[in-house]
Amino acid sequence: MRSKAKTNPKHIVVGTAGHVDHGKTALVRAMTGVYTDRLKEERERGISIEVGFAPYRLSSGQLISIIDVPGHERFVKNMLRGISGVDIALLVIAADDGPMPQTREHLDILGLLNIKEGLVVITKVDLVDDELLELATEEIMTLLKGTFPENTVPIYFSSETGQGLSEIKKALEEACNRVKEKHRAEGFRLPIDRVFTAAGYGTVVTGTIASGKIKEGDEVEIYPSDTTIKVRSIQVHNQQVKKAKAGQRVGIKLSRVRPSLLGRGIVLGEPGSLIPTHLINALFQYLNSNRRGSLKNKVRVRVYSGTSEVVGRMVFMDREELLPGDNCFVQFRLEERLAPVPFDKYIVRSLSPVSTIGGGDILEVNPRKYRKYDPELIRYLGLLERRNNHEVLEWLVKKGGYEPALSGQLGQKIGLKGVEVDRICTNLTEKKILIPIDDESVIHTERYETLRKKIIKKLKLFHRDNPLQMAMPNGALRTKVSLKLDLGLFEYVLGGLSRERIIEVESGGVRLADRQIRLTSKQNSIVNRVDAICRASGFRSVGRSKTKEVFDSRSKQEIAAILKFMALENQVVKLKDGRLIHADNMEKIKNLVKEHIQSRGKITPQGCRVLLDVGRDIYIPILEYLDDIKFTMRIGNHRVLHPEKKVSQA
Repeated sequence: MRSKAKTNPKHIVVGTAGHVDHGKTALVRAMTGVYTDRLKEERERGISIEVGFAPYRLSSGQLISIIDVPGHERFVKNMLRGISGVDIALLVIAADDGPMPQTREHLDILGLLNIKEGLVVITKVDLVDDELLELATEEIMTLLKGTFPENTVPIYFSSETGQGLSEIKKALEEACNRVKEKHRAEGFRLPIDRVFTAAGYGTVVTGTIASGKIKEGDEVEIYPSDTTIKVRSIQVHNQQVKKAKAGQRVGIKLSRVRPSLLGRGIVLGEPGSLIPTHLINALFQYLNSNRRGSLKNKVRVRVYSGTSEVVGRMVFMDREELLPGDNCFVQFRLEERLAPVPFDKYIVRSLSPVSTIGGGDILEVNPRKYRKYDPELIRYLGLLERRNNHEVLEWLVKKGGYEPALSGQLGQKIGLKGVEVDRICTNLTEKKILIPIDDESVIHTERYETLRKKIIKKLKLFHRDNPLQMAMPNGALRTKVSLKLDLGLFEYVLGGLSRERIIEVESGGVRLADRQIRLTSKQNSIVNRVDAICRASGFRSVGRSKTKEVFDSRSKQEIAAILKFMALENQVVKLKDGRLIHADNMEKIKNLVKEHIQSRGKITPQGCRVLLDVGRDIYIPILEYLDDIKFTMRIGNHRVLHPEKKVSQA
């Protein structure tokens, strides 16, 4: 019967940490038989420059990955790129040196990355006597106070004699048993730490899978270049496999990709799953051990996330300076785009002098640019920090205003899968906090109610200011309510108000359900006189000269409103030239034109002149009006009945 470790193994990565020449590479070689210094320069100088990798098999038969990182101060950035994905740290300290600058810096980095499991290995014990070993041990235990391995019992090791190797292996097995499995439900994501091209093989990238899973033939996107490519093959520990999961170190062969798109720091991920950005909101912890003193606002720093390294400016959100040991919310304004996800860890190093000064959690990806102190934003980032997903989701939807929130985008912003976002949205909907607009979007109930009231208010104002106009045009109403009002949401709210019989939605626009037009006695007299003039004019359109006396000293706005009212009431028709024809007379014209076309197949402008017995200045605007309402259709220099009209008659 196969053991559980073999049937469902945890994919574990172990990383070394410690000062240069303290024996990290020798320890890995003793454990695995692999010499991780692969570069010629590394072997000549006797120090690790690049990150090295070695497989290690536990007693259960499970393979884990060991990453050997550089310890030299000049190569700490390479250490950061390798250590970001580890589960267990091997803190290596030489007995003849004791804790050194990079020992302390690496320990700070491990703490900022929130690594929980670790072993402390005191190396080169064969080079010191018992008294020096005791002094080194005391100094090391003092250094470890307040850090994650403070309760760890150091193991003494010599690469020359093999002392302590069995104890290291046993302690590592126990640490592996305590490590929790990585979350596999998230989308596939691989921060690239190496790229190379093998002759006759193609382009290969390597790295530790941060989340999700990948299989041969899958399509992946190169972030932040927005290019999609296909996975041709996968290797784990130099063995060809069909698929790989979170926590495994992999080599992936890519299909037909330009090498210029790839490099250390680039991320492979599910297409459309990540948001490349220059802006990131985060919680920053300023190391208590930092000797720089206070840190000023808007300082330029180097940011490390995954295997990426980017320079940017760090903006404090609620203060002008930060003291060692303090933390605050910050916004990073990066000079190059990154593609992280919320709750990724990051490290910050100063530009000059170069040193690790802090780090923390990424909270929000691609936020708005921070401009001034905003207590609401600070409260929201606090919710993100505490991972109160229900309140975070509610805040995001509410902050969206009159733009419905899409569940997919909500998940991207707070690092949740769609199924979890849907579950929370359903819960908030049941509590009447959110309102679903469709299958993919929601709006906050408060925003909906505010929008509903604004629509009613704008309609009341329109009716007051336009007493002779029955309805407000849809577009004008939407613009008056908000220039950023989503069309789908606008129509959704109109539908709700209509079902409540508060408004009526008509082809001419929107009106309150109880809307009635009441003409003054003077206005009613004007309507009757214009109606009589137009009716008496027959097929001859009426111009301003005939109605000037009727309108007397009325303003242009009131004249336009009266004529619009008469048009909506189907009393008159207004032609393109501004002249009027009585609606009853226009119906007679339509009947005559229809009979003419049906008997002769078409009507020409000359035929229309004879038919109506009017001049060119009259019949041309009439023909254009008939074309506009799709009663007729112009073909060359004649008209026929419009096809739609024929269908409706059939």
